[in-house]
Amino acid sequence: MGEDSIQKREYYRLKYPKRARPVMQIQDAFYHVSEVSEKGIRFIIDDPNTVHHGLSMSGVLSLHDDTVICVEGAVLRLDQNEVIVLLSKGPSFKDMVQEQRHVRQEYPAYYAKMRECLA
Repeated sequence: MGEDSIQKREYYRLKYPKRARPVMQIQDAFYHVSEVSEKGIRFIIDDPNTVHHGLSMSGVLSLHDDTVICVEGAVLRLDQNEVIVLLSKGPSFKDMVQEQRHVRQEYPAYYAKMRECLA
């Protein structure tokens, strides 16, 4: 088996180019999502001091094709101005495949660059 055939993570994480980032709504606030998987989400926040490890949160994730997904989870950690949430409820495998296809088709240069970084 080649190195490419070995999956290092249980769930594929899709990193978005800046222009393709979906939006997540939590209560009355909207956040840009920089990365998503079936069990996790990373979003950008203006004031990281408003959240803490273990904080439960729920919201609505809007994907590129107007798919709306209810997400629920708890803050796993903070990374500068990004919040990483471990999801108990999130996108399905089918949602992830459609999003990956969209990024590949609409942003081929970005996807090629990501592949080079992983090689």
